Amino acid sequence: MRTALVLFAALTVLLAAAAPAAGDEAADLAKLLPAAGEIPDWKSDGEPLAYTEDNLWEYIDGSAENFLSFEFRQVLAQDYVSLAGAGLKVEIYEHTSPLMAYGIYAQRRSPGLAYHEIGGGAFSDEYSINFWKDRFYVRVAVFEAGDETQRELEAFATAIAAKIPEGGALPAEATVFPEEGLVPNDTRYLTQGVLGREKFPSAFVGTYRVLGEEAKLYLSTLPDSAAARDTFIWYTDGLESFQATSEGPDGNYILGLGKDPYRGDIVAFNVGNWFGVLAGLKTPGELGVGLVERMVERLEALDAARKKASAPEPPKK
Repeated sequence: MRTALVLFAALTVLLAAAAPAAGDEAADLAKLLPAAGEIPDWKSDGEPLAYTEDNLWEYIDGSAENFLSFEFRQVLAQDYVSLAGAGLKVEIYEHTSPLMAYGIYAQRRSPGLAYHEIGGGAFSDEYSINFWKDRFYVRVAVFEAGDETQRELEAFATAIAAKIPEGGALPAEATVFPEEGLVPNDTRYLTQGVLGREKFPSAFVGTYRVLGEEAKLYLSTLPDSAAARDTFIWYTDGLESFQATSEGPDGNYILGLGKDPYRGDIVAFNVGNWFGVLAGLKTPGELGVGLVERMVERLEALDAARKKASAPEPPKK
């Protein structure tokens, strides 16, 4: 009898571990779901399912690794059904920070999709709408498209976004990419595999179209200026050749041309605690250097503004 009880207890533990569990954190996510009657003619269908980093693969096997690379914490999935019998699913993914939520959102975005001012930004296609806000990435999807699909998707997305408090924002580095030639709604944040290198630090990357060519401008933020210069030296030492074309008067920045064995001709730069690379142009020349110089100017202005903001106020007389 004792053995049977032990086996039963062990089986109960195993079943509990295998089932998606909704704890206190999942309950907090559930508060973001549209309440009963909030979206006319729609109601929840069944109980929400919660998954964490330990069992995410059970829910999205093929995409789990990508989500985990952006410091995924948990996801809550809830089905809804309309009075007409249509189906809809809400997925609320929580990450450790707004930057990571934006990162996974931008990974799943394409420039040609419709854009909406919902949350921190939203994109949609015929079957879904996706947005990020604070540390959350949210996907709302229908199973069958219809005449009212877009209106219903926007209604759910807007209701969820309104429940997420304001506060989480992207670092200022996300806004310094020069606008000329920049592909709209295609700036991303990469946590791994930048320029095909395992050691390359995480980076924002903007896509540029220059004279019929497509280029990528990468920008990494390092802990301090020494770490940024060390990263710059590490990268440029690995180039087939590197020639500095411009340097700050006090050595506060440096940029130049080189040849990456994997990406061809590039422009590399270092300013303050930032390091970056422009890759993709067959012959970067003046156009590539000019684009990087504009980026450097913006970064210097950002650095100056931060130093001014953090400087102690002069004593009052």
